[in-house]
Order: sequence, then structure tokens, then C-alpha cells
Amino acid sequence: MLYAAARRMFVGLLAVICSFVNLTATPTRNNTPQDAVSVVYADTVCGDLKLFLPESFDTQKPTDVLLTIHGGAWVSGGAQIFYNDCRAAAKAGYAAASMNYSKIFNGATAADMVREIGLAIGALKAELESRGVRIGKLIMAGHSAGAHIMLLYAYAHHDDCPMDIAFLVSCCAPADFVSDAKAHNSAIGASAYLLMSGLTKEIVLPATLDRNADAVRALSPVSLITPDVPPTIVVQGTQDRLINYQNSVEIYNALQRNGVDSVHITYEGAGHFLSSKGGSAEKEKFAADDARRSEAFYAFAQKYGS
Repeated sequence: MLYAAARRMFVGLLAVICSFVNLTATPTRNNTPQDAVSVVYADTVCGDLKLFLPESFDTQKPTDVLLTIHGGAWVSGGAQIFYNDCRAAAKAGYAAASMNYSKIFNGATAADMVREIGLAIGALKAELESRGVRIGKLIMAGHSAGAHIMLLYAYAHHDDCPMDIAFLVSCCAPADFVSDAKAHNSAIGASAYLLMSGLTKEIVLPATLDRNADAVRALSPVSLITPDVPPTIVVQGTQDRLINYQNSVEIYNALQRNGVDSVHITYEGAGHFLSSKGGSAEKEKFAADDARRSEAFYAFAQKYGS
């Protein structure tokens, strides 16, 4: 009786989520800044990415590509979150893109989001080739939900990705929904079963974890880590209330166990967005953490880039 009631509740919640598809299906292709190019990768309302190009390309070597993937709890957010980061990367000589993707409210599962990443990379490669760009390697970076689906894609598809993946930058990504649900010490943990249900379109409850084991495992980046996955920079703040800091520890430890080149950048005292609203001492501390993250990025770019 209790299971049946819980199941009805989850079915109802998922029905509500699906009912938002048309309400949240806002086209993104027309909202392109003047200094970017919209590259369509799928016939969906969110099926494009915004590409920022350097003023000129180095003809002596291939151009590396940066693909960024925004967060938003798998239900919101957009490519605009990373526009300034892409502009900075383009000034540094990268072809930099920020992608939109379908959300739970658009009826998408995590598998759909992961599939769209592959389509986006293929379209990005084709666009650059059509411009005569000599393509180098791909760097992928994401935050929160975007980092989560980025890791799912890169760890599962590093062998069949349209571009050679150099390394990953994961900021505040969930590592294992089941661990979060059991710890119940973050916003993601409190909503873990509903999120797992929305991301798999299966009814996931404590009593059904064994039955849903394959689907749940497919949502957990730590379960996909092998010695062959791309090098990864793992970043998170210790006071993240949305996704517990332990997630980054789990990812980093799994990478280390598998012998994958990895760095763990900890923002002591920082929240989910790795920023400070405190005094000058805290801002100075976070600026030092920003510098460490930048140093790790450029060290990996030198080591693994073209």
C-alpha cells in the first residue's frame, strides 16, 4: 500500500514535469549574440550551440576547441551562462562554444542529454571544418548539471567522440545520486529520487533501487570511470549546499584509483557558484583558488592539447 501510494505520487510528479514541455520549449537559435555563430545540431527547441571564434587562426598548428555545458538542475539555464568564458577563450586562440540542450521539462532524459552532446560535438566539428579550420583537440567543461552530463558523455564515449578529447573540467558535478540520497545533506540529496525518476523516466524509490540498478548506475559518473577516461580537473566548494562537496571527493578518488591524471581544486568555504559575498580576505582567498584552477587548466592544455 505504501509503495503504491509513493508510486502514484511519483507518476503524478513526472506527469506534471512532462506537462511543462510546451511551456518551457523556448527556441534558443534566435538569441545569438552578435559576436557568436549559432550552430544547429538537432531539430529541437534547444538544439543549438553558440560558437565564438578567434580573430585569426594559427596556421602553424591545429586549433583546440573548448565546449562548455551549463548547469540549471537539468530543468533550466542556457548557453549564455558561459558566453564570457567563451569570449575569453576565443581571445586566447580557442574555438569556444557554449551549448544548449533539452531538459527534463522538455521531456528529455539524461540519456537524451548525453546523446545531444555527441550531436553537438559532431555539428561543431562540421562547422569548423566548413570554415577551413584545422581542428586540434577538444576540451570539455561544465558546471553542476552540465558537468554531470558532460562526465557521463566523456566517460562513456571517449572512444567514439567525433573529436579527440584532451581533458575535462568538472565543476560541482553530482557523482552518485544514491550516495546523496542516503546522506540527505544537500538539495540534490533531498530530491534525489525525484531527479533519478525524471532523468530516467523510471519510478525510482528506495524500495526499487535494485530493480532500477542499471538505470541508476548510468546516472553516476563514478560508475563509469576506467583507466581509459580523459584526464579530469575536479572543482568544488566545501560549502556547496546544492551538491555536497563529497561528490568531488568521490570523483577524484575514483580517478586516482584508476590511474587517471587528475587534479582536485577545492574552494575552501565556497558555495555552489564558487564566488564570494564576504569580505576582502574571503575574496582574496577565492581569487587564489581561481588562480589555481587557471594554472591547472593551462598545465593540462600544455600537456594534452595540440
